[in-house]
Amino acid sequence: MASIDTMLGLIGKLESPYITVHQERCALVRNRHADCLRCAESCASGCISYDGEVLTVSPEKCIGCGTCATVCPTCALEAHHPSDAALTAAARASLAANEGAAYLGCGELLERARGRYDEEKIARVECLGRVDESLLADLAVEGAREVVLIHGDCERCDHGRGRACAEAVVETAEKLLEIWGAPMTVRFSGKLPASAKRAADYDSGRRAVLAEGAALAARAGVVVAETAVTEALGDASNADAEGALVVDARDVGRYLKVMDDGTLPHFIPDRRERLLDSLAALGEPEDVMVDTRLWGHVVIDTDACASCQMCAVFCPTGALAKFTDADGTFGVEHRPSDCVKCRSCEAICPEHAIEISEEVFAVDLLGGVTDRYVMRPRAVQHDTPHTIWHKAQTMMKTDQVYER
Repeated sequence: MASIDTMLGLIGKLESPYITVHQERCALVRNRHADCLRCAESCASGCISYDGEVLTVSPEKCIGCGTCATVCPTCALEAHHPSDAALTAAARASLAANEGAAYLGCGELLERARGRYDEEKIARVECLGRVDESLLADLAVEGAREVVLIHGDCERCDHGRGRACAEAVVETAEKLLEIWGAPMTVRFSGKLPASAKRAADYDSGRRAVLAEGAALAARAGVVVAETAVTEALGDASNADAEGALVVDARDVGRYLKVMDDGTLPHFIPDRRERLLDSLAALGEPEDVMVDTRLWGHVVIDTDACASCQMCAVFCPTGALAKFTDADGTFGVEHRPSDCVKCRSCEAICPEHAIEISEEVFAVDLLGGVTDRYVMRPRAVQHDTPHTIWHKAQTMMKTDQVYER
């Protein structure tokens, strides 16, 4: 997997009016040993692909569907077509216009129905893979009785991968809604609701085209001119014969400043915070275990642990954090509610002492519960090539930087 090193440069090439890239959040940029390739596995357009050996980014294929942002555990990719805030506003508008039901429709179907439906009643996304759990939980808090995800012919669609992502999101949302006792249901539909259809004599000419474009731009929260998108996505200066960008990571080295506690910077995804806020607004959950794509429970075998604390150093959210008590007791704490199940800790552990449990207690997600793993002092290894380096590490100032 040496070619994964190129992720450092490739991910930056996704930057466009459709997507904002936060490279410092990417699990692979932070730790080249990480095995997260969810963006490539779920990309609905072929913009990001991985054939088992080579990771390739072809930005001209990006359709702004946002599926990559939905599956990215650390929100290293942020969608703007539409933005989260704009999509939430459009979904709430649909809920208000449909008296308790919110409709979200894929761009392919709505494009074919252009001029024949009321834009205020259906929130548009390029692909249903753009929908995430925080949006569905927000609609539950707003009192929605149901959310309907309207799709085209997903089996024949060139962007069919997005359907699998949407189904995974719905599965997670249904579990959470049941555990939190929310009555809202979520379902897929291949047809437009009768209540959203316009009258037969509706002018589907130029006025309809302009209205559709204006509505989409307003929901996206950005004004995307065709020429701007072409320029942003069509840079061929680093392209190969087929137009796919192939970048040498050595040309785009990135520095991550170490914080005062000796760890890399942390960031808790806004979506996770919004989701937890919505769940808290729904009330108290059942005292049960929940297995979803979103959270994991870190389990450390302290007998096998080498006490290096590298898991806390590389944790992107701070779900794993170092601690040192007044009596000298030290180790790491784990907060399941902040875990995004990126598995960076598993990948970095030199002793393979970490496992990620798929299940977490629902009540722990809102209670801020932490687990403490006490570690043993490390013996200094003498007469090895790394002795001086290890000793220097303990004496160096915390304003050092890691070069990637």
